[in-house]
Amino acid sequence: MRILIVGASGFIGRYVSRRLKETSAHDVYDAGRTRLSGDAITWQQVELTDITSLERAFQAARPDVALHLAAMADVGTAERERERATAINTTATASIARLCERQGARLVFVSTEYVFDGRRGYYREDNEPGPTTHYGQTKWEAERAVMELASRWSILRTSIVYGWPDPGKRNFAPWLIQRLLSGLSYQAPTNVYRSPIYLGDLADGISRLVEGEFPGIHHVAGRDWVSMYDFASGVARAFNLDEGLLIPIPSLTTGPAEAASRQDATRSCTGDFLGLDCAATMKSLGIAHPGLAEGIARLRADAPEEYRT
Repeated sequence: MRILIVGASGFIGRYVSRRLKETSAHDVYDAGRTRLSGDAITWQQVELTDITSLERAFQAARPDVALHLAAMADVGTAERERERATAINTTATASIARLCERQGARLVFVSTEYVFDGRRGYYREDNEPGPTTHYGQTKWEAERAVMELASRWSILRTSIVYGWPDPGKRNFAPWLIQRLLSGLSYQAPTNVYRSPIYLGDLADGISRLVEGEFPGIHHVAGRDWVSMYDFASGVARAFNLDEGLLIPIPSLTTGPAEAASRQDATRSCTGDFLGLDCAATMKSLGIAHPGLAEGIARLRADAPEEYRT
């Protein structure tokens, strides 16, 4: 099978690309803004807003399956740069869906919990979306484009994804660990709820959708629905760090941009309740559904030496 990964140079894309290349006999082609593979034959530089570069990637890969991971995923940036966020997240996804249809390829599109309104949390696959951020709106519109324009498609929504990024890149969990190791405090929201998932566990779900045909909408996130304070506390305990440096607050109102994960946002102090109920998807895909403690244990087991305290 020939697989094209759009967004292969991102945090999730790099991991999934390596896994598929190492554990399967599929021909994997990478497309992204920066080079991931040393093989020019299996790598294409793409700019999502440039349909010509997307067409070149599809022509080179001739995929049986296209995995679309690329997005403007920072909620604050999407709010400030609405036109560009729409072009990247919605218009480009529609273009990719059309290219899949032209190629006869199946499309696996990775979406987000932000398609929901954040009022009650732990949303099921069949709950009605109602985004309240521009980022969420662009991803919901992208989902609808996938459904309308591609004959064969799967949509995977996820929550906060944590793991070890490549050098020079950021992710919430390593950022938090480094901060606590340095003796710096972190204001941890007690009413911002998510269902965090370790990168390797998310890759299990993505790989299953890529390698098998599972049409429809799927939720792949952690089993536990927790506050960001609970999430941060779990990371601190696993790495033997000072939990006293975690300051519980009603909402995330301050702090550096890098403190936020790729799918974290600031909402009002009334609460921010996202997170996904994944029971139906995990049953249909036949994969394990790890909880927070299990995911953080994998994070620790995979930690670079300098993080092992």
